[in-house]
Amino acid sequence: MSTITIHIKNKEEETFMENLLQKMRIAFVKDEDDFELTDEMKKAIDEALKQDRSKSVDAFESLKKISEKYGI
Repeated sequence: MSTITIHIKNKEEETFMENLLQKMRIAFVKDEDDFELTDEMKKAIDEALKQDRSKSVDAFESLKKISEKYGI
């Protein structure tokens, strides 16, 4: 048995590939456990963990500030 890995960008692509493979009678198996952090991601996480939490704002406040600054 052979395995082909396909990196899917969004749900629409996933649905398309699943339907296509089913029509070709090829098994479609989603492997959610195949995820590794890149060095860049690890660095960003480490930097975030070092930040002073007393200056943190919640997601809603952060989005409000972004919206006000960029008019979105």
